[in-house]
Amino acid sequence: MERMGSKIAGLGIQRRKSFWVLLALEVLAVALAAAGLFGKNGVYQYDASTASTLGEYDAERGACVAGAEVPLQEDFVVFRNISVPAGTYEVRLLYETDVDGVNMCRVSDTTVGFRHLFTNGEVLYSGRQETGFMMWLLRDTEGMEIRAVHSGGNLAVRGLILARNNALQRIWLFAVLTVSMLVDGVWLWRAFDRQYGIGEVRKTVVFGLGLITVFASLPLMTDYILSSGDVGYHLMRIEGLKDGIVSGQFPVRIAPRWLQDYGYADAVFYGQTLLLPAALFRIVGFTVTTSYRMFILCVNLATAWLAYYCFRRIFGHPYIGLLCSMLYTLSLYRLYKLYMRGSLGEALGMMFLPLIAYGFWRVFTEDHKARAYRWCFLPLTVGMAGIVQTHMLTCELVGGFTVLLCVLLWKKVLCRETFLALAKALLGSLLLAAWFIVPFLDYMFTGDFIIHHVYERTIQERGLYPAHLFSIYPFAGGSVFPAEEGMVNAMPVGIGFGLLACLLLWCYLRMLGRKTLRERGGLGERYLALGNIALGFAALAMFMSLSVFPWNGIQFLCRITATLVSSLQFPERLLMIAGICAVLVAGVLARAAFNQPRAGWKIGFCGVMAGLTVLTSMLMLDDLVHKTKFVKIYNAEGMGSGYIAGQEYLPYGTDASKLLWRPPVAGGTVEIEGSEQGPLTMEVSCRNPGGENGSLDLPLLYYKGYRAWDRDTGERLPVYAGENQTVHVSVPPGYEGTVRAAFVSPWYWRLAEAVSLGSGIGLILLYRLERRRTGKRQRRDGNGKNREAAAKG
Repeated sequence: MERMGSKIAGLGIQRRKSFWVLLALEVLAVALAAAGLFGKNGVYQYDASTASTLGEYDAERGACVAGAEVPLQEDFVVFRNISVPAGTYEVRLLYETDVDGVNMCRVSDTTVGFRHLFTNGEVLYSGRQETGFMMWLLRDTEGMEIRAVHSGGNLAVRGLILARNNALQRIWLFAVLTVSMLVDGVWLWRAFDRQYGIGEVRKTVVFGLGLITVFASLPLMTDYILSSGDVGYHLMRIEGLKDGIVSGQFPVRIAPRWLQDYGYADAVFYGQTLLLPAALFRIVGFTVTTSYRMFILCVNLATAWLAYYCFRRIFGHPYIGLLCSMLYTLSLYRLYKLYMRGSLGEALGMMFLPLIAYGFWRVFTEDHKARAYRWCFLPLTVGMAGIVQTHMLTCELVGGFTVLLCVLLWKKVLCRETFLALAKALLGSLLLAAWFIVPFLDYMFTGDFIIHHVYERTIQERGLYPAHLFSIYPFAGGSVFPAEEGMVNAMPVGIGFGLLACLLLWCYLRMLGRKTLRERGGLGERYLALGNIALGFAALAMFMSLSVFPWNGIQFLCRITATLVSSLQFPERLLMIAGICAVLVAGVLARAAFNQPRAGWKIGFCGVMAGLTVLTSMLMLDDLVHKTKFVKIYNAEGMGSGYIAGQEYLPYGTDASKLLWRPPVAGGTVEIEGSEQGPLTMEVSCRNPGGENGSLDLPLLYYKGYRAWDRDTGERLPVYAGENQTVHVSVPPGYEGTVRAAFVSPWYWRLAEAVSLGSGIGLILLYRLERRRTGKRQRRDGNGKNREAAAKG
């Protein structure tokens, strides 16, 4: 790192005219983009009397009114010819209705042209009096129309407010900064190449990783999101993280706007660390669709780079690292999960599998007497901490195969240095992830959630047929239940024909004997062992993904196995283990090919593997984008806030259908005088003139951590889970004042956060210190050897 810094300093950037010209242009562009962030934004108000309506205008109420008996009307109230400048706006339709999710507010404009207006509108709820959805307008308009659609019940529209904000200016500033950094990177690369020369290998690797990322991102080259199974749920997770950060909650534990502002503790059970970039895109001001697509592009790039780094280290050659990165990033199972199933958590967890493989490689193969061995646990630590915070089911699978690996290599595990390295990896990952693990275990052991009651769900009937694994043409099917529908319209579940061919080829070579692999392949014992173990694990994982594997028998052995097996949901998840192991086998085969004296072996093997992988993956993605339905979601309100997939993290006994916007409800003799709700907070002005305890039933879902107190005196009030698991506050007799209820993380959660932060900083500082000492020692030893050689000469 220091050497690279000195080289960059040696470029003499400040003496180059092109540098100052580029800097001036970038400063000017940033200044122009930032100028729009300042100044007062406009507010445009429209009274209901100015709108055209198919209902009646009630002058006393100041609203256009339609009763339940009125026929359904698409254009019940329309605010026409709205004239506003380009920008981003919050659209607030003032209304009253007595039905939920039936009527709607929509925006349209035929005058601004294609792709200049982005919004989905919002449905109307009886517990609210106005909407609050975003609208992106990229061109000035004089012909916008905003309409209230009457589809049932009573509906009254009082007016409309368009509040302009600076989100569009933030987007332009972000775009300018991003483009500037990319241009600076290209400029620096060219300057570095001209002065020092960048090798052909490095250029090939950079080009190859870029090409891999482009191929993996084919479905992102649209203006929509593929309508896959879990994509809506993960979009809600991103929105929850964004809303939590905006409301001042960090780290986010409960998504404040989920479930109609009742809150949902998804973040406690399902790590969201890697979703932070997507949430930041939303905070900047990008639409839901754009934020998600940019985030998936970043995921593909990070996966390709991490895989290259790890496999290059394992196999000792940049081109083998590049080949394995392609095989892994474009693997059939990964693309299937990312685009067809929308399993974003699983795809994020798969980012860390190469890092874990590299960590085990270092721990079990490096010289444990060498000084560098003391840091061999670091990749394993980061990889384990990563999957804990991204996908717990991936962690469960990796944990099971880790135990099996340690059993197979028990002699190495019992070696003192190796055991210490594994212990440091385990302890380090626990410390780095303590901020997530402590709240997770706290809720799992002290709470009662639906996830505790899913152990009776069986998964064996969801297993695959062997024919799934040997499919060559992976078309975009829709069936995930082979027991019911066979392979008709089946999804392309498998590791891909290219990786399967590698496993079969290694089986054949093993039949020829170790001597053949050693002499002709030039493979040492380390790579032979790696190929054999990876082959065995891949075969076992693929077998466990089949419906013939006795999952039901294992599940009902005891309560622990029932919970673990049921939580897997689909046996096909084992293919992620099979995939990474098959890539390792491919890397061993590539190593054997690169050991051959003739270049034809290298070119032939890499060409065949690249061709098979790209062909099958591109066939699947091409079929996918042509046949899969899609969604265009711009504002978060366009997808609602009530979807929670399997509802696993709801308190047990909660009826989610009853969690609708409503005011607080008084119990006993309590009288409510006013209330105000914020993110995971509620303030209620009330009094209890009776002689017994009363209660307040608040529209907040009860999770451990909610507290209540008098806003003025700070006196604590008891909080408990009431009807439908909502927050109830006990109000003592004679009380008069304002009750404030809010979610507050327990002190030991905060302590765990400090432990994780301190552990991360400590690891970085210690590692950098060790690298610096090693560098000084190497330079000192090198100088000593030079002096010795000079003296001898």
